[in-house]
Amino acid sequence: MTFVPPQSAKYAFIFFLLSGGALLAAQKAESKGGIVVSGSPQSTEAGIRILKAGGTAADAAVAVSLTLGVTEPFNSGLGGKLVVLYYDAASGKISYVEALEAAPLGMSVEAMRALSSSERSRGWHSVAVPGCAAGLEKIHKKWGKLPWRDLVKPAVGYAHDGFPLADKQIVEFQNKFDLVTKDPEAAKIYYPGGKVPTNNAILKNPDLARTMELMGEKGPKAFYEGEIADKLVAASQKGGGAFAKEDFKNYQAREFPPLVQDYKSYRIYAGAPPITGGATVLLSLKSLETKDWGNTASMSLGRVEQVAHAWQNIYPIVASNFGDTPDQPERIAKVFSKESLADLAKKVLAATVPAETTAEEATPESAETTHFIVIDKAGNIVCATQSLSLHWGAAVVAPGTGILLNDSLSNFGFGPRKYVNSAEPGKRPRSTMAPVIVTEKGKAVIALGSPASERIPTGVYQVLSNLIDFAMDPVAAIDQPRFHLKRAKSPSEPKNALELEEGFDTTLAEELKKNWETSFKQRNQYYFGSVNVVRILPDGKREGFADERRTNVAAGE
Repeated sequence: MTFVPPQSAKYAFIFFLLSGGALLAAQKAESKGGIVVSGSPQSTEAGIRILKAGGTAADAAVAVSLTLGVTEPFNSGLGGKLVVLYYDAASGKISYVEALEAAPLGMSVEAMRALSSSERSRGWHSVAVPGCAAGLEKIHKKWGKLPWRDLVKPAVGYAHDGFPLADKQIVEFQNKFDLVTKDPEAAKIYYPGGKVPTNNAILKNPDLARTMELMGEKGPKAFYEGEIADKLVAASQKGGGAFAKEDFKNYQAREFPPLVQDYKSYRIYAGAPPITGGATVLLSLKSLETKDWGNTASMSLGRVEQVAHAWQNIYPIVASNFGDTPDQPERIAKVFSKESLADLAKKVLAATVPAETTAEEATPESAETTHFIVIDKAGNIVCATQSLSLHWGAAVVAPGTGILLNDSLSNFGFGPRKYVNSAEPGKRPRSTMAPVIVTEKGKAVIALGSPASERIPTGVYQVLSNLIDFAMDPVAAIDQPRFHLKRAKSPSEPKNALELEEGFDTTLAEELKKNWETSFKQRNQYYFGSVNVVRILPDGKREGFADERRTNVAAGE
């Protein structure tokens, strides 16, 4: 049944309860027009509203992105980063826009190195220059049609009037009460009265509403010039950060060729470095492309162990090759050369465990992100991931802005040994984000992506493999309990630590214990990613699938 978008937070929340909030399976939406799948009912409503007004996928994506920053504040927003794969239906071309945060030019690597890893992960000294606004500006200029000011209005409305918090969100407020309330501005917005909000409580952010109204009037550049940037710089300098006006004036979103590999009858496109998730997904596929699964079940001992062996070999390749370095095109060409892929497949199929390697930086256990997908009537697709890095980012808000800031400087390596992700002023720390678009005979057939730190690419791979290799229905492919091989963060940590999601077959788990160190993780504690999917059928019908592990909602125009 096609969703008629509500025009208020009250009715958007009712829609959430009816069509996603209490379901145990991925929620499905169908349409012959536009589709939006995103992390909150309000952001999905905002995207549908723009599509109904004649907007393109890029127009709707701006509204979705900004609304997510209001209604999923702990996951992403204007204070963070954005990466986008864009499919142009008319030409079949797929573009990639990267708007990761950048290290301030005045950042002292030595001073950051002197801090403990926990000290580097929160507070103003952990904040990199946000890229989200510049990324939105770029996709709107290239592929948008409606006036920018109209695209900001849904998010402004939700920030000004408020929206009701859902159960799954309240858990995240409870978990980080002590952290977020250390900052008076953040505490004022997210814990009014000094208390954790309750289910259905209305959360407002009037300062953020005013910030976005200003951006609506003056355009997205207003984030990097004038009073918004001035407030961010002043708060950073007061709090011990390294922001300067020059950092904001110079920031630009970048456009690179996406990663691309043929896989069976499909062509798979993924976000390119400095993000690493796309490379992990493509290498997982290519290393097992010749594997004949036969009658093997998608969740069997043979499949789980084979995939885990692939990740054991892929993690060191990705960690040592991909980051924000000038020679990324050469590194990509080398890693994805026929010779390198053949060598990788040989090792994976032989279950070879690579030699010890030094881990350059710790990957956060729980990094909170969000993924959304928009397809418009013409068939254009925005497949986007945005984040603040760690949950609640740096947990600081610049007074008067309402903007929660990222902690992405903690994603750098700060050790004395130089490598691809070593911290440098002006450099962009890498991320595990992995937006993916799949084409067949030049036409897009699948778009997907996920949040969840290092579990992003492993989750995206599992769902994509379920769809392609095992011809599973998308709901079943998404709902299947996941597994993840932890990346060793030091030579002393095990390379065979498998994390299993709640609901994983217990008999299979017992079999895995013979060769793997296994542990279980809860399903709905934001640990494993929520993989959102859009599928385009041969008859032109579009389907959106919202992963119920979080507060995702799918709707048709």
